[in-house]
Amino acid sequence: MATVDWLNYLNTQSLLPPRSHVVEANQFLGERQSTNIAVDCGCGSGRDALYLLEQGFQVYAFDKDLASIEKLAQHTLAADNPMLDVKISTFDEYQFPRAHLINASACLFYSKPDEFNTFWKNMEKSLFSGGIFCGHFIGKDGSDENEQLPILTHSKNDIETLLANFYIIAWQEKKERSAQLTGEQRYWTVYTVTALKK
Repeated sequence: MATVDWLNYLNTQSLLPPRSHVVEANQFLGERQSTNIAVDCGCGSGRDALYLLEQGFQVYAFDKDLASIEKLAQHTLAADNPMLDVKISTFDEYQFPRAHLINASACLFYSKPDEFNTFWKNMEKSLFSGGIFCGHFIGKDGSDENEQLPILTHSKNDIETLLANFYIIAWQEKKERSAQLTGEQRYWTVYTVTALKK
């Protein structure tokens, strides 16, 4: 089990390498006849968006935090790059382009249930058949059933239902100890999913 300081993690994204599941998703996707299009949801300061740019993707990225977007915009790879389109947006308001890869890492649990439902419908519709979704979900443990949490959680069954129109490429499940999501030190089940749209 890992101990994660989520606040520090979110504030130092630009110093970190791309997430391994984003690298694997890119490798699985492979070359296309035309430019690959990726969307980085809740992009923060751009650790994954910058990697996808380096890989030749046309990258669309969004986040609702202005400071994070400004940090991304200051990176030399991002400045005035025609292959990068960055917007300030919430999950439910974002207008998705058609895409080959959609990344939603370390962000979905900050959305509200209605916001998430709109996001998921729009995201799934925008992803090409044969395109890849990758991201994180926070698990809903049995003891949490009636607990009111400030973050969005999903049971394993919820996630499997969401992915009914996908083939699972990779599924990781691990326990992480953190106080940053709710202010209370506790263990969370974190699901890391990579899936291919049917």
